[in-house]
Amino acid sequence: MKRMKGIQKLIMSTEDTNTIKTNWKQILRESPEVSKRAAQKFQISKKWFGPAPELFPFKLNGYWLRLITAPDDPIGVQTFPDEKEFQETASASVDPLQEERYRKAPLIIHRYRDRALFLVSNTCAVYCRFCTRRRQVGRPPFPRQIQIMESLNYLRAHTEIRDVILSGGDPLMLSDSRIRRLLVQLRRLPQIKILRIGTRMPVTLPQRITEPLVKILRHFQPLYILTQFNHPAEMTSESRRACTLLVEHGLPVLNQSVLLKGVNDDPEVLLDLMRKLVEIRVIPYYLHQLDPVRGALHFRVPVEKGREIMQYLWAHTGGMAVPTYVFDNPEAPGKIPLYPCAGQS
Repeated sequence: MKRMKGIQKLIMSTEDTNTIKTNWKQILRESPEVSKRAAQKFQISKKWFGPAPELFPFKLNGYWLRLITAPDDPIGVQTFPDEKEFQETASASVDPLQEERYRKAPLIIHRYRDRALFLVSNTCAVYCRFCTRRRQVGRPPFPRQIQIMESLNYLRAHTEIRDVILSGGDPLMLSDSRIRRLLVQLRRLPQIKILRIGTRMPVTLPQRITEPLVKILRHFQPLYILTQFNHPAEMTSESRRACTLLVEHGLPVLNQSVLLKGVNDDPEVLLDLMRKLVEIRVIPYYLHQLDPVRGALHFRVPVEKGREIMQYLWAHTGGMAVPTYVFDNPEAPGKIPLYPCAGQS
């Protein structure tokens, strides 16, 4: 209870509560100060704010901080640094999906023949401690124009690519005008049929999902929003409003949870989350087995336990609320489904 009161006092001392609800730009501007005050409050070392390349920086915002009741709650665990991040394991890698091997242009990861990742940002509203791209997130936040043009030229030359996923970092850290300009350039390429945006903004800063933004996005359909709710506590009135705004403007929202130890490795927790997603018309798309990224292995859940959780979901809700449990293998032609074993009860 004391911790909760301390957090609320911390928020009130840094941001006006009415502003929190509406002005996403102000929330982001105040994020460095909020992060430092949160670090002071919870005795997080200053080393997590430094430029040392082996450290993944600590960052949150005032909205996200409001959801944390303690550093070890399901949202705090995703957010606050832990000394376990320094544990060395032979199976871990700074680039577990071997993305650099498939980097064909400054911002393009072309791993699968007909689709490509376009990494348009290196920053996010919150830095998740289990991030697969922690090797680059938090470093120069936005690409240079020449990098964007070289990447667009690559897409133009590769007519087999029909599906482009904007990722990062978080693409919605870009301004509305930059997002619109980028989407216009992509839609000028006739072979690009599908656009996707991978973003946690509906979860970590739902104030970013504004009427002007969704009016821009709806002009570039088919365009899909891929987001990531990991725990029912992330499902707030603000996040519901953000998802509803997207869906009602014709933008399908698909959820890609990550199975995380101490966050959602509980069948009842995931059942609650998946049901809540369906209620707001968000499709439970994937449940990801955590990539073996260096600094995040303490979040990994055994595959056997993941399969047991999936079996529980199948037994307790309809198929529409059951995601596909998958593992990403860089040597495979796509994500590998991890189905419950036959005869498992």
